[in-house]
Amino acid sequence: MSHRQDALRAKLVEAQRELLQTLDTVSDDDWQRVGPNNEGWSIRDLLVHLTTSEVGFVPTLKKMAAGQGGVPQDFDPNRWNAGQSRRNTEASPAMLRQQLETAHQEMLQLLETLDDTALDQRGHMSSGVDGSTEDNFLLVASHKRSHTEDMRAALSQASNVAS
Repeated sequence: MSHRQDALRAKLVEAQRELLQTLDTVSDDDWQRVGPNNEGWSIRDLLVHLTTSEVGFVPTLKKMAAGQGGVPQDFDPNRWNAGQSRRNTEASPAMLRQQLETAHQEMLQLLETLDDTALDQRGHMSSGVDGSTEDNFLLVASHKRSHTEDMRAALSQASNVAS
């Protein structure tokens, strides 16, 4: 792998490691805890969001790397998130985690196949801006880190109430 791929891989792996460590601390009673961020999303809601996002990022990254753009210009992340939430109401945290881990491995495998030209391909990202495939990989890592912090905030808020 190139230096660019190594750097991206390190960011993705570290963000995933931090998320899994946080998930390991969530008890059965914690899944419905709501943190101070994300308009009342529970820890479980955040896991659904991260899992479905990761699953969705893989084909988008493939498309971008192939020079076929990214998400549609009219992509509405709020509508997409609401639909994913509705479709996953019955999914257990264990099942969601497995899907998340599978998508993460698929993303790392995809990254290994990409050259600099593929990493430089541009398209529209789910964040609403245009960027490169590399930018989209960085978005995945920062998105995961941000919501991991949201989970930690919900857990911290819960432990402060219990104290």
